[in-house]
Amino acid sequence: MRKILYLLFIAALLSAATLAEAKTASGIITMDFDLSRYASDQNVRLWIPYPVSSTYQDISNVKVSGDYMGSAVYTDKKYQTPILYAWWPSGADSRKLTLSFKAVRQEVVRRDFPKKEAAWDPADYAMWLSPSSLGPIDGPVKKLADSITRGKTSVLARARAIYDWTCENTYRNPATVGCGKGDVCALLKNPGGKCTDIHSVFVALCRAAGVPAREIFGVRLGKKEVQDISTWQHCWAEFYLPGYGWVPVDPADVRKMMLKGNLKPDDPETAKLRDYFWGGWDAYRVKLALGRDLILNPPQQGAPLNTFGYPYAEVSGKPLDFYDPASFSYALTSYRVTDDGFALIDTNGLKNLLDKKEDFLLFDARSPEEYQEVHIKGALSLPVKQFAQHTALLPADRSQQIIFYCNGVKCGKSKKAAKKAIALGYNNVFVYAQGIPVWEEKGMPIYAGPGYEKRIETTKIAPRELEALLDSGKGNLIVVDVRDPEEFAAGHIPRAVNIPVTVFADRSGSLDKDKKIVVYCNSGGRSYNAYRKLMKLGYTNICQAIFADWKEAGLPVKKS
Repeated sequence: MRKILYLLFIAALLSAATLAEAKTASGIITMDFDLSRYASDQNVRLWIPYPVSSTYQDISNVKVSGDYMGSAVYTDKKYQTPILYAWWPSGADSRKLTLSFKAVRQEVVRRDFPKKEAAWDPADYAMWLSPSSLGPIDGPVKKLADSITRGKTSVLARARAIYDWTCENTYRNPATVGCGKGDVCALLKNPGGKCTDIHSVFVALCRAAGVPAREIFGVRLGKKEVQDISTWQHCWAEFYLPGYGWVPVDPADVRKMMLKGNLKPDDPETAKLRDYFWGGWDAYRVKLALGRDLILNPPQQGAPLNTFGYPYAEVSGKPLDFYDPASFSYALTSYRVTDDGFALIDTNGLKNLLDKKEDFLLFDARSPEEYQEVHIKGALSLPVKQFAQHTALLPADRSQQIIFYCNGVKCGKSKKAAKKAIALGYNNVFVYAQGIPVWEEKGMPIYAGPGYEKRIETTKIAPRELEALLDSGKGNLIVVDVRDPEEFAAGHIPRAVNIPVTVFADRSGSLDKDKKIVVYCNSGGRSYNAYRKLMKLGYTNICQAIFADWKEAGLPVKKS
């Protein structure tokens, strides 16, 4: 079963290669650093790979906050890799920094190679033809490169031969620490490792064969709503084809997916993977850095960095282990951006923002009556139905983070409000889709109005059960739609009566206490309030239904 599911994933990935227009992936990444654990009599310096826009990615909404003494963005002198640098002097009790940004990344497919290679001068690409400390291009590496490319006269043919050899002769070793060191000579003896290892072999062999090549270091975007990506660093590669440009490859992902899918080298799915990652990258990767043996800017006290795919820090000149996020004390989080343009945040993410007192605004998109009864502490009321009348509540800075919530995942108010904000030009918009029910259920901070009581457990009725009661024709049932009249008219459960929750206390007295009362709304928030009001009025035979569940079950909807 695991293999079948993975093959379905591979099929979905590979179908992207047939699209005329490149796919994109969007996410908001936050990098949180807390180096407060180290003694206050020590100074701390922090260097972070800093994302910038490039041909295949757009970076926006970059924000840096923290209690550092100073910070700035630099580049290293050799590769011009961007670096966010921050420092704390001795005597600092707290050392915190947060870097956040939005990334829109394109899938890259480049296989329309020219039939004839253009003339070129290798001297123009000397940087990408030179050895590194762990990637020599002479001795055994040169000998192997010559053997692999024997008889190959073009750059493209030599690169393809080396790519094929790398896919066939390296393998992914899950026990490798981080992304691997990329020690090519050691890897030729034992070719198991992770992405930096496999691509270091590819790059060194290419350079030894006269093909300009380089590794790219970055981090993968999450595909779920919210994901911890602290250990999702990735290295991929590209080679230069004269007259055409840089060509993407990723033999490491070939080997990774072979391992996960339990694929053999001669499986048809393996061939598809090799074809895709020759000239292709999926969209779920954000480029951060280039180069090996980096001297950072400002220079570190430690040795040149083998790679700069991870953050780097020194405490009184002593480097920390960047492969261990827990001891280094950093966390990377990816928030998926939907097709509608807003990102999704979960309960823990929202709670962390509130605890850190981050600069953001939280809006309750429900009705004023629901807000007054109970809302998330610190939230402002911005009812989606009166959005236009309350836009003055929105921040003047359209890049400021704003978050909307409502009555849970089946309630559409927060998403509608988010889309309205985006239409006004706000570009850092989140939705807390779990909403007030989950927030309250988990005991998170709330403001309870005078009409609020401790949450009760309602008696639920499933769509099919309600349908059977309606079909029975018995007169001992009343179904009450507590939504607004416009929603009721657009579609409701047959035989339901409409008593909006905003006037429910006044009009519910007309309901017969000897009959079963079923109250419903779209997602449960308003019908919960109606249910509780009925209990206060002495009704004992009450059930709660969810209109979204009724529609999902394919049951009839009446319009009026």
